[in-house]
Amino acid sequence: MAGYSAYWRRNRSSLEAAELALSLRALRKVASHLGGNVKPVYWRGMAGSEEGALLLSPDLVRGRYPVHGDTMDLLVAQVARQGMGSAEWGEWVGKKAMEAAKDAPEEVRGFLAALLETAEDLYVAARAEGQVWRSYLEKAWALEAEPLRDPALPPSPESLARVWRDRALFGRTPDNLHFLHDDLLPLLDHAAEQIPKTAALPNQTSRREARALLYSGLFVRICRALAEWERFLPGEDAVNLHDEAAPQGDLEEPLEDGEPETREPEEEEKERSKLPGELPQELAEDVAALMEDEEADLTRSIAVAVRDPEAGQMETVFRRGAAKTTVRPDPLQVRRLRRLFQEQETLIRQAKRRKVRRGLTGGVLDQRRLYRVPMDGRAFKHRQAPGKEHAWRIVVVADASASMSGRPGETKPWSAAEKCFVSLAEAAKGSRNLVDIYAYNEDRRVCGLTLLNHGGELHSVMPGGRTPSGQAIVAAAMRSRHRENRTLLIHITDGASNCGMRMGEAVRYCERNGIDIYTIGCGCNRQTRDFLREFFPPGRILFLKDIGRLAQGIERLFRNTILYSIQ
Repeated sequence: MAGYSAYWRRNRSSLEAAELALSLRALRKVASHLGGNVKPVYWRGMAGSEEGALLLSPDLVRGRYPVHGDTMDLLVAQVARQGMGSAEWGEWVGKKAMEAAKDAPEEVRGFLAALLETAEDLYVAARAEGQVWRSYLEKAWALEAEPLRDPALPPSPESLARVWRDRALFGRTPDNLHFLHDDLLPLLDHAAEQIPKTAALPNQTSRREARALLYSGLFVRICRALAEWERFLPGEDAVNLHDEAAPQGDLEEPLEDGEPETREPEEEEKERSKLPGELPQELAEDVAALMEDEEADLTRSIAVAVRDPEAGQMETVFRRGAAKTTVRPDPLQVRRLRRLFQEQETLIRQAKRRKVRRGLTGGVLDQRRLYRVPMDGRAFKHRQAPGKEHAWRIVVVADASASMSGRPGETKPWSAAEKCFVSLAEAAKGSRNLVDIYAYNEDRRVCGLTLLNHGGELHSVMPGGRTPSGQAIVAAAMRSRHRENRTLLIHITDGASNCGMRMGEAVRYCERNGIDIYTIGCGCNRQTRDFLREFFPPGRILFLKDIGRLAQGIERLFRNTILYSIQ
């Protein structure tokens, strides 16, 4: 049998990067059918962490292209298993449930975390009943059919969770279970009967809250039962044996007294190979380049990143500007901004010189100390690698709603803003900073985020629609958060946000991800000023009388952030 996936996956390639991209595209289509809150799917090595992404190990497919149908089945099974839980706010439910045991010892919390994973497996199985996903899920569970340890031993977190899942899903129970299982299995069996009832509730909110309540009550009872178990405390001179749940291997030779523990490079490489693999950086970049067009819809990524089911989100689409702007840069603004970037470069060189150590016996020859060669040989210096510690990624997120069109007979605010953006893009050429300029607005209940500067040109948009400021800020921040450089996000608006995500959620997202966020209000009325002050402290907000002074405001902001960070 070639596997279910062999019958529906048609686009394949024998080239590594192309096949990885095609497989990933297929897996993302699978995820899109699971729900709107599913994490975006990546191969390991393409995304920073599992917090905002569903990461798959490429070990199953590396070196075997095109990917076999059976292998693709296993990948689809992993996506379905994790994606269905993500679509039903599994992480939110788990966080609420673990709060019921926040005072429990660490070893008890280990049991609860393993049981939580199995509880979500049972919930996903109930939601998938009668659907094709159930067939894929069974393939994922079949990979874990082998017992983790002898069931006659006291249960470990993983073995207890495995016994519970096998009983609930397949009716299998080992004959020689340790007697400690008797304290917990009745509680778990009762929960297994209740979980399908939560899966049958009519809407996502009620299902989410019912699971959180069920798991919380279960965890309280589990903690009581575990508290009665006798704890094993080894003596100081006892042998530190590994648990049987650990990977099997040869026993290590004992070291003689005073002999340091050393490992051969081959052994270290062998150990690393046991960890979940990830794509090499160059290959990950090639796959990401092939997948670039797949990032147009950011709705699901934003929903996962914010992690709040009540955040008030809306559909969000990313696009690149198509119409080149006819606005020319202002020579005065270009000179002023270019002078600022040159001052940044000067400060960086001065900072590097302060880090140079001289008078060393090895390193790079220091011409000014060559006279020391016949005396003590200290004619070298140590210079730190330049690095990117002082380089910035500057992200401008500009309001392009209907209000930026201005009133009839007046100069359009958007034209003045474009003049500033063109000047900034021109001045940034040749500097070590990276500049992204976005425009955003709402059209037919969809937040559109448009990248204006790409391909060495600046593009334009037509202002219109409402103002989804919070939604656009998170979307722009997400596209910049995995960069090595420090990120400075400047939000420019002339009005208050009136649709999409709440502004407070956007500001908190930037703070959690280490993004320095500022806002510039141009010609705002009193109501808008009060709205922005509610979310931005005095040092993070700047009000201008009109948008014609935007270039001066940005320059002032650069001096207070980019230059100040070096001094």
